Amino acid sequence: MIIFGWGFRTSKNYGPVRKIQCNNCNNESSWHLQKITSWFMLFFIPVIPYKTRYLLMCPVCKNYLMLQKEEFEELKDIIENSQSNKSWDASARMNSIVNGAGGIIRTETQLNFIRDVQEFERERQRRSEE
Repeated sequence: MIIFGWGFRTSKNYGPVRKIQCNNCNNESSWHLQKITSWFMLFFIPVIPYKTRYLLMCPVCKNYLMLQKEEFEELKDIIENSQSNKSWDASARMNSIVNGAGGIIRTETQLNFIRDVQEFERERQRRSEE
């Protein structure tokens, strides 16, 4: 007796990509890039993938946009390039948003904080030189 089935799904989350306002929940958050693969199973073991979906998903309400494979690959490259750039410190990466060109978008509050820290460092150096 051979037991087979289908519909087993695996999901891979590649992380946040873009800050988008969701039409479903109206939250503005960084949407996650996901790849969902459906498998044919033989004896309860996933053997052959028969369907792959590429999604950009809202982390709040799980609403999603379907992507083409080419779009998915572009966004995946952006994520990988942003993670491989070791010049960013960990806090900047956590609080930053990666735009479509791979650059960092910071909020006005973050920019003001960075300016204040830089000014504080300059002031501290001036005092130490005196």
